[in-house]
Amino acid sequence: MIRFEDVWLSFGKQAVLKGVNMTAKDNSITALVGRSGSGKSTMLRLIIGFLYANKGKILIDGEDVTHMRERRWVKIRKKMGMVFQNSALFDSLSVCRNVAFFPHYVEKKPWRAVRPEVMELLDEVGLAEHSEKLPSQLSGGMRRRVALARSLIYRPKILLYDEPTTGLDPQMIQVVNELILEMNDKYGVTSVVVTHDLECIHHVADHVVLLVEGETTTVGRPEQLLLSDEPQVLEFTRSWRTSLQEYAKEMALCDDGEPG
Repeated sequence: MIRFEDVWLSFGKQAVLKGVNMTAKDNSITALVGRSGSGKSTMLRLIIGFLYANKGKILIDGEDVTHMRERRWVKIRKKMGMVFQNSALFDSLSVCRNVAFFPHYVEKKPWRAVRPEVMELLDEVGLAEHSEKLPSQLSGGMRRRVALARSLIYRPKILLYDEPTTGLDPQMIQVVNELILEMNDKYGVTSVVVTHDLECIHHVADHVVLLVEGETTTVGRPEQLLLSDEPQVLEFTRSWRTSLQEYAKEMALCDDGEPG
């Protein structure tokens, strides 16, 4: 479980998070949504220990990490995997060696010991036949899958996704969404997905938290995004609701036999 309790974070005089609260339950997928600059990615960086809160408490897997020393953070991070928006792959390394980067190049484990596990992971994400290709030879969706395999190398208990479907075509969005669900079902991980993609939210999330100007609102189930009468939720989803209403009108015209 991941829990934020009245967490504050400022950069200089600029308050980025203002007493945020969030709970991501075990073996579930929590979608963290909000406009650009609202603080979503900042919360991910707090979870993984790249940033430290000024005030409040952050609990990860039952352990208070708010003021934890870096030496202990190294062990906590091994429980986590993070998939960045741009995949953050090494251009000069093959797919196989990208996935093996930490155990082989950092921990110095022998290649003969690491490679079988890497190939097993690549097979699970549907990329075994592309193991010797470079990232530049892959599509955007395939690069996201490589990044996910790299995150899974230690069988983490927590997976963090930063805008995993941004810049992908509809077919690849569906592939990535299915992969997020599959990884949760297969490994029983706790996932936090930062996204602004309505399809992704409705397809994968068990629970939704809205972040507006550094403050959180618990939305609940994904359908509540379009049903809630909470002012902040209404404002955030206004364009989505308008688009859905227009689509419904067009469908009604088609059903009446008129051009749509």
